[in-house]
Amino acid sequence: MGTGPAVSTLLPSRHVPTCGNAVTATPAVISGSRRAVRLVSGATAAAVVALVLVGVLVAVLTGRPPGLAAALGLGLGAAGAAVLATGLLVVARAGAIARLPSGTTRAASVLTRCMLVATVVAVAMAVVGVVAVSGTRAPAPGLGAGAAAALLVGLATLAGRSRRRLPETVRTAPAQPVPFIPAQRSAEPVPVPGGASEPGPSAGAR
Repeated sequence: MGTGPAVSTLLPSRHVPTCGNAVTATPAVISGSRRAVRLVSGATAAAVVALVLVGVLVAVLTGRPPGLAAALGLGLGAAGAAVLATGLLVVARAGAIARLPSGTTRAASVLTRCMLVATVVAVAMAVVGVVAVSGTRAPAPGLGAGAAAALLVGLATLAGRSRRRLPETVRTAPAQPVPFIPAQRSAEPVPVPGGASEPGPSAGAR
């Protein structure tokens, strides 16, 4: 009886992950997966905080009388939490890209942009907070802007640390080799003893 095809259908496929693949996974892959889970969890928590702050902001604005200084502080805090959630998802995505065969250079570029954007937004939050405190004479805008700036500075630090953990050999693009072009011999007449000259290869072609 031919049991070859029947038995081969029971064997694990080469393209489908099995329990053996999970057991033989490298520590780097396991660590990257755990780190991605932590980043996504942090982004979810930051998004929840942003939604809560927006709800409190709406309640403050609809109050009688509305607290403009408190609303400004809550708005700055909510904006900082929302940017933090987005940045954590970007860092997690960069980690997934870095695990691809040729994705380390792209991941480094993504992390660099995330770090720059987080730094610029943190500086902008600090400037807006200083201007708001000087205009309203209330500490609420300063507290909201300070909390948002601190969160974004932490995001920039995390992005920079993640970029430094990438492999150096792939993060820097290798230099392209210069092609070697051999020198060509000229078809000049070759001098011979006796004053005569021997014609070169071009003369024989005639």
